[in-house]
Amino acid sequence: MNIKWFPKTTQGTVSIYETNITLNKVASAYFKEAYRTLVGYDKDNDLLLIKALDKEEASLPKYSKNDLHQISIKPSYGRINGKGIVLNLMEFHPLDFSKKSLYKFKCDWEASQKMLKVYLQREVS
Repeated sequence: MNIKWFPKTTQGTVSIYETNITLNKVASAYFKEAYRTLVGYDKDNDLLLIKALDKEEASLPKYSKNDLHQISIKPSYGRINGKGIVLNLMEFHPLDFSKKSLYKFKCDWEASQKMLKVYLQREVS
């Protein structure tokens, strides 16, 4: 018998729905200590960026309350709710929820900036 055992998945993925952004268990683990998040878009690299902020960082005057998004961390996923965030993203990256109910993308954690990079050109089926 020639058996190849499969390891647990270690790839972070982010699913974008019409009303929220959902992080799988791997991706959400980086946000367990986050108080709030910043969500943005890198035009040059077609990346959705999600930055973790602790309470002290979130209270800095350089961030307005409108910039800060709450993230809910559950045992198997994390979620940032807000149709407005998804609508903002759709101004830069095409998402058509009349054709698909969700879009799923690979992501990586950038530890030096405490930021998740979501690769919008690497859709996962």
